[in-house]
Amino acid sequence: MSEQADAVADLSRSGVLAGIHWAGITAYRQTMKDYSPQTGHRPGWVGYTAHDLLCDRMDRVFSCGDFQLPAGLPAGAGMDAVKDGLAQEDFDQMPQIEPGLVSYSPLNGSPGWRHGQWRWLLQSFQFGEGRKIAWARKSATKRSVASHPNPNPQPDLFSELSLDGLEFDQIVLSEDDPEDGVATLVVAHSIHRELRQREYLIGRPSLMKGQAWHWHHNLMANPPEPGSGLRFSGDPQPYTPNPNDVVSDAPVRLRQIPQKYKSSEVSDQE
Repeated sequence: MSEQADAVADLSRSGVLAGIHWAGITAYRQTMKDYSPQTGHRPGWVGYTAHDLLCDRMDRVFSCGDFQLPAGLPAGAGMDAVKDGLAQEDFDQMPQIEPGLVSYSPLNGSPGWRHGQWRWLLQSFQFGEGRKIAWARKSATKRSVASHPNPNPQPDLFSELSLDGLEFDQIVLSEDDPEDGVATLVVAHSIHRELRQREYLIGRPSLMKGQAWHWHHNLMANPPEPGSGLRFSGDPQPYTPNPNDVVSDAPVRLRQIPQKYKSSEVSDQE
């Protein structure tokens, strides 16, 4: 089985792919609802805002960051804080993912999340250019991820020898590369501001000349199967600590943009 088939199957079976899909759909839905050139928003505002909201939505659906829950609590706990700031439609469509199934896993300051062996980072691109992303012009972290060899190589030695405009000694290998069993993917996202059409991909980027991806899965054309990830029903219930539980601090979910997202990587999103 190919790495693409393994990744899509693993992430779908756990409901994680449904969470990734929901995060992208709702982040851009809210971004475009708020976007107003008449108000003074410039085109770059869409990219930065969508990036921040995409990070926020990933944390919400996967109970990470400011929405992290203490170990052992069910996915429905503390949902009043998760719903705060979400449109009702977005909350109703949010998959129910068990806390702890996904962890926050940044790479060299670039926001990332991990489930099992799969880590994914975020990258924006110009609409219509999803299959032609120039990874050689992206951040050192993205160049490093894209420099990894094809997980399912074809019998073509020459394609593996031609990096897109870079010599091998120009590749900055990430500190986390030695981790055993971790495959770092990229979730790439874009929108056409006038047509409101979106592109949303997940896959293994490639630095090979003329090949932006070793493989990619189109999340817009192939959304997760219905039922992959349960839906919340009814009104969210606040989390009430059990008086018999001994905890050092009351588990409170706060809604704010964490400082970890305000890294140098953010400027690479647009």
